[in-house]
Formats: sequence, C-alpha cells, structure tokens
Amino acid sequence: MVSSHTTSLLGFFVLFNLFLGNLQDVASSKIPSGDPTVVPPFHVSEKDLLKFMQLGDNISFHVPALYVFGDSTVDNGNNNFLVSQAKANYPPYGVDFDTGIPTGRYTNGRNEADFIAQMVGLPFPPPYLGLSDSKNKTIRTGVNYGSGGCGVLSTGKSFLGTCLPFYKQIHYFETTLNNLKSEFNDDKAFAYYLSKSLIFIDIGNVDVSNDYNDPATNISSKYTVRQYARLVSKEFSKSLKKLYRLGARKFLVNNLGAMGCIPAQVNGQKQNTLCVEETNDRAVIYNDLLSRMLPKLQSRLAGSKFVLGDAYKVLMDIVAFPTQYGISNTRNSCCIGINGNSTLPCAPNMKSCNNSNQHAFFDSFHQSEAVHFLITKRCSKESSICSPINLVDLLKA
Repeated sequence: MVSSHTTSLLGFFVLFNLFLGNLQDVASSKIPSGDPTVVPPFHVSEKDLLKFMQLGDNISFHVPALYVFGDSTVDNGNNNFLVSQAKANYPPYGVDFDTGIPTGRYTNGRNEADFIAQMVGLPFPPPYLGLSDSKNKTIRTGVNYGSGGCGVLSTGKSFLGTCLPFYKQIHYFETTLNNLKSEFNDDKAFAYYLSKSLIFIDIGNVDVSNDYNDPATNISSKYTVRQYARLVSKEFSKSLKKLYRLGARKFLVNNLGAMGCIPAQVNGQKQNTLCVEETNDRAVIYNDLLSRMLPKLQSRLAGSKFVLGDAYKVLMDIVAFPTQYGISNTRNSCCIGINGNSTLPCAPNMKSCNNSNQHAFFDSFHQSEAVHFLITKRCSKESSICSPINLVDLLKA
C-alpha cells in the first residue's frame, strides 16, 4: 500500500518521541511473540496457509469472490494496459512471484490481496483490464481493479499519465456485475453471492501524499491538510455507499500507510530519524477521519460490515521492532532505484538484493512481500489491527 510516487500503509503511533512524537503508544503497543515470520511458499494450499498463519485446522470460509480496489498497493497488472509511468511490469519486480516473471505487482512477490485469496481458497483476482470480454462476463471468483498512481480524488495525470481513479474502478465493477447477473438463477441468488463476497479496498495514499504537495495540483495553497483530508474522506464515503447500492456488503478497508517511513521519504529528505514525521502526520489525520466514518456507515447501511485494517500500525511496528518480524532493513529498498539509490522505482533489469523478504520495502515506495504477509496475518487474528472484528471473523460472517 505505498503509492507509485510516495506512499502506502498506516493507523496509530508506536515509537519514541524521536520518530513520531508520541511516547505513550509505545507502552501500550503489544508485539505478538512466538509467531513465525517466514513468508509461506508461493504454491501453498488454503489448509496449509491457515496452519502457517496459526489459525487452526477447523476454520472454513464461504467467500465466493474477492473484489479488489485501490492504488499500487494492490494493482496486479491493470497499469500494464495503460499509458502510464507507474508500472511494475519489468524485472526485478516479481522476482519471488511464482516463476519470477513480473506481473505488474509493485513488490517482489504477492500482495495482501493475493494472501487473502489464498486464505479463502480463491484464485488471485485477475486485473480487470487484462480480461477478455467473454471472461469478464463469466468470472465469478473476483476481479482486481486497483491502479497504481490513482486515488479517491487523484487521477494521477499531473505526473504519471493514465490510471484508474476510484470512481472509474467502481464503474468497471458495475460493468462486471451487470455482465455477471445472467450467470445466476435469480436476483436473490445474485444478491446472496454479493453479500458473501469480500470487497477489499486500499486507496487514498496518493491523494494525501503526492497530490497534496504537488505544485501542479495547487492543493496545499487551497486547503489545510485537515480540510483536504475531509474532502477526500467525504468523497470516499460516497463511493462506499455506491458499492453498497450495487450489492456489496462485506468490506475490508485499509487505512493509509506510514508514508513518512518509505525509503523515498527518509532518504530523499536525508532524515536521521526513522520516519518523516510531517508526512506521517498527514496520514494520521486522514486515518482518524476514516476510523470514525466506517462505524457510522455500518450503522446506517443495513446488513453491511465494515472492517478497518490498520496497515499504518503494522508498518510502524515493523519499523520500530524489525527483528521481531524477521526484518533486517527498514531504511533502504531491496532493488536499486533508477537513479542509483533508494529514492525512485526499481531500475529495469537490475538484480535486486538476495534477501528481499528481510527488507521492509522492495522499492522506494512499496513494501516487500513479507510486509504484505505480516499485514494479512495480523489482520486475520488481531482485532486491534483489524477492527471491530478481525479478518477471520469478517470472512466467516
């Protein structure tokens, strides 16, 4: 969940004053002990993955489909089909994904959406723009609409080219549903299918990071951070209501990532601290609005379930206590940036480090597969990370 040009993953404070200026959260932060931190093998069965995540043998899910929306944190190839600078379809991206062939994922292996799919025994949701017309009319296991460089309000055009903003992703989702209805016996069966499907959303990073300070957008001269965060959250709320009207009922919504901790920020601003506090503060402001918005929506939208994924807190915990998560490097990207350092995307066809999953970040903006797995794992079990219920309880609902 870090965007193509500065971003991904967030929630509540975890470290010393040095780092986020709020010591009291450190005392209350509980780091799980004894959990294996090794990323599971690529070809793993649902049953084996659940064991690997220490979720037990007796869990079963009835999740017919996984629909994914967001930015580069979840994009798995949509931008490959667009005129855009925000692409990850070249080596060394995907070095740990199956046969090592790049897919368009902005990491070395799987992302959080992939791990969720494996948890419930579904195939990885394919990128919408890569589907044939016939496949788009019959696929019942879910689709990925995520697009690197885009956001809730952001269209990415100021510096990246073309991408799919959230409203367009929802439009494509509506097209998918209209095509899919004929695959069901009646409206009741279709509504039940949608009510049991999981909607996973990870978006907003580009809005609050790139766009706010981009001279081309001129946003910072018009709004304070808090005012703009409210604007983004208001539009996001409208979009969630539209998804509900289309039939979606079960939502996992990640908050913004700890954008001030990504290598592009820390190394680009030559910080001696672990993270850039001013950048993280923006995420905290938005995340606070999000944490209050989702319960209100659930109370007003009958039959809905909204779970907030605190990706921010997971990444902050990893940066603060890396060795407890099997991470040895939180400051530098695993791949060499196109400018020769850890402040830009991976240089094409350059060999990445030998221990990708011991790095918190694969490139200068995006987490490694290990971090994606740790977010999924903690969300699955901890109601302090995914609330008000954890991911397992949401999937079983």
